[in-house]
Amino acid sequence: MTRQPEYGNIFQHLFENYEMPVKPSTKEKFWVEDLEDNQYKHLDGPVNPDRTDFPIPEDAASCIEEFAKDAGADLIGFTQVKGSFVFKGADIPQKYAVVLAMEMDYDTIKTAPEPPSGVEALRIYWRLGQVVQQVAGFIRSLGYPAVGHQVRTFIRDPPTILNPVAAYEAGLGEFGRLGLLITREFGPRVRLGTITTDLVLPQNERADFGVDWFCDHCNICEEACQGDAIPAEKREERGHMKYTIDPYKCLPQFAKYDGCNECVAVCPYNRTREDLKDFIDRLGY
Repeated sequence: MTRQPEYGNIFQHLFENYEMPVKPSTKEKFWVEDLEDNQYKHLDGPVNPDRTDFPIPEDAASCIEEFAKDAGADLIGFTQVKGSFVFKGADIPQKYAVVLAMEMDYDTIKTAPEPPSGVEALRIYWRLGQVVQQVAGFIRSLGYPAVGHQVRTFIRDPPTILNPVAAYEAGLGEFGRLGLLITREFGPRVRLGTITTDLVLPQNERADFGVDWFCDHCNICEEACQGDAIPAEKREERGHMKYTIDPYKCLPQFAKYDGCNECVAVCPYNRTREDLKDFIDRLGY
């Protein structure tokens, strides 16, 4: 049986022990309030009693993918709900999951670790939160229960879904040395969100385009990390060997810059979409 992830209250530790020297702008305050108040209230809702039937799961997936792209998602994947990405203590009765990714701006992320990079991450959390809310509402309009899972839940409630693992199971990318999901389209320069539902959906295959091999031979992010939070070796975590960052070493830098992102900026997979395709092709994948 897969061991479920457990939430360690890491962000409560951040706010209780570190002062954030970069004061949020009026715009950023609005994003946070909208995420934690307005969006939070609309992650679930009434289900249309007039159900739309789909002959096969792939038809349902195509319908949702088209809507999600129109709403603003850049990547969409599908998987069954699994213990590997449901936090211990979370009650998720739905059996299927839609996982969304949204790209962060390349030029802004390249400013990391300076504050514009952290602001960009918050902006995408806000925009992605809207899309998660809208996709969940769309599925309910089709006649199926659907719950969006807040993309930034660490202040109001503990998180329910470990989004990077859900995205991995949905075939959106592989895990790199920096501890983040690396996508074929945008590298690690994405934010992730999940909707769970009873609408029967297909199970995507896991991605494999050489990230694990490459990261075993590359330590650029490890050397760049000012907090020494990125490991030199993999370790076992919930039955899998993976690179696992030390969050308590990461937090001082996160607080200093209000979101660091330096590991994302220096990662060789952090390229424009066209350049990343050429990079992966040269690796032979």
